[in-house]
Amino acid sequence: MTATARHARHGAITVAAKQAMTMAGPCEPGDVLGVIAGDFAIVGRDAHTVAVDVVERLLGGGGELITIVSGAGGEELAAGVSAYVESTHPAVDVVVYDGGRDRYPLLVSVE
Repeated sequence: MTATARHARHGAITVAAKQAMTMAGPCEPGDVLGVIAGDFAIVGRDAHTVAVDVVERLLGGGGELITIVSGAGGEELAAGVSAYVESTHPAVDVVVYDGGRDRYPLLVSVE
């Protein structure tokens, strides 16, 4: 199990609470932030677009299983990302869980 977890890559979607400089450039309050391996890698306005970009970057290293955990209010986003993966990456299995976290509408793991 430890060996499997070591190969998992993770990401998340969150919303900027304040103006800041990130690894992906400046962000303003309300911007959607894509987090990959703990770094803010994407700044955008549309949560679905940013989430798809996070998933594509995570799948760039390969993967057979994507686990999506929706946060508070992120159920629709999780369903949309799941549908995207199922239509564009039919060989990748997708599981979705309701996690209820407030700060992150979406958590993603690729194995």
